[in-house]
Amino acid sequence: MGEIADLYRLQQLELNIDSVRRELKGLPVYGQFKKLQNEVADNREAVSRAESKLAEQRKRSRRLEMEVERIHQESKAVQARLYSGTVKSAKELEQMENKNKALLREKSKTEEDLLLAMEAVEELEKTLAEARGNLEINSHRLSDMQRQGNREIKNYKDRIAELQAEIDGLRSRVSPSLLAEYDAMRTRFHGRPVARLEGENCSGCRVSISSNLRNRLCNPSALVHCENCGRLLVPQGS
Repeated sequence: MGEIADLYRLQQLELNIDSVRRELKGLPVYGQFKKLQNEVADNREAVSRAESKLAEQRKRSRRLEMEVERIHQESKAVQARLYSGTVKSAKELEQMENKNKALLREKSKTEEDLLLAMEAVEELEKTLAEARGNLEINSHRLSDMQRQGNREIKNYKDRIAELQAEIDGLRSRVSPSLLAEYDAMRTRFHGRPVARLEGENCSGCRVSISSNLRNRLCNPSALVHCENCGRLLVPQGS
């Protein structure tokens, strides 16, 4: 059938390449990769938050440690004077005892705050370690998925390139005028402008073809259109 048979083979190849492109576009790996990317981004944010909170809590602990030490030294100085024998008046002695008691209360409260701060540091260290672990695990998963996905995508793109090369070869064998008609009809018939004769019926619309048209299909150079749908016809087996 020459050019008409080439058009039918071209149609099948273009339907095939369209299908492969749809499969490539709809690969699950795209959605999975995006989802895991978001998880990794969330993990990084969690690590950053934990690091920031931990640094802040460590500074607070250090400030409380320094405050405890300051109060301790001040209390020692007050006690040293109390028991030095240099304080003569009862009023001054009472004032110094009250001050020492206040310092001891302040020290006790600050030590409680320090203990809570140290516990918070421990909890944040655990949180940070967990966040870093999650980030490492998901980062490895993302890298593995990217490698696997790239291989899968490459296979599809290689297949598309092979089909395109076949398509280009067939298109070069068909006359420009016939190719233009085919391309215009391809849009109209949703990629299927060429139909086979199956028995006595058009494979496109399933309507019976007249004997006159069937006889014309015996001429390799004849352009035969289905009387019902208007598709180009090729003999069965082409």
